[in-house]
Amino acid sequence: MKKVYVIHGYGASPDKHWFPWLEKKLGEIGVDCIRLEMPDSENPHCDKWLTHLENHIQVDENTILVGHSLGCIASLNFLAKHYAQPLAAILVSGFYQPISTLPELAAFSNLYAILPPCMPFKSYVIASLDDTIVPHTYSDELAKHLKADYIRLPTGGHFLDREGVTEFPLVLDIISKLYKEEK
Repeated sequence: MKKVYVIHGYGASPDKHWFPWLEKKLGEIGVDCIRLEMPDSENPHCDKWLTHLENHIQVDENTILVGHSLGCIASLNFLAKHYAQPLAAILVSGFYQPISTLPELAAFSNLYAILPPCMPFKSYVIASLDDTIVPHTYSDELAKHLKADYIRLPTGGHFLDREGVTEFPLVLDIISKLYKEEK
């Protein structure tokens, strides 16, 4: 069964940004989409987030994880801990190293520092040159580390609803292509 999990970031919820739109569009093409509600997103703790992912995600060869910001490193920690191999991971405004302007999130970067380069599944990193929350240089490093397909957009900020991003056709297109390739 084709299943997409959306893992939001710091201070967000599954009802923010482009997540509801993605679920609606995926439903129209027969793909299950689960937008996870991460615990205490205003004050996130990596162990609680990891436990939440362990309790709510079942990975198989038809699973795609879509992480946004902190949801990217949380997803990668989950996958690394369990040696899970989804069909793909799509990481939007992602990072895996501590960010100097967000020291409260450093524990996520240290949890599974053994994150292997070139994970054994397809990965995509999407970033914007004008992201002021997670500067694109962090996404650059994540893409290099994972040997991911990297899409760096000239604009889009941190891909937040308050920046006008309530739809994200690029993510939908990647998911659609991945599932077409699997037929």
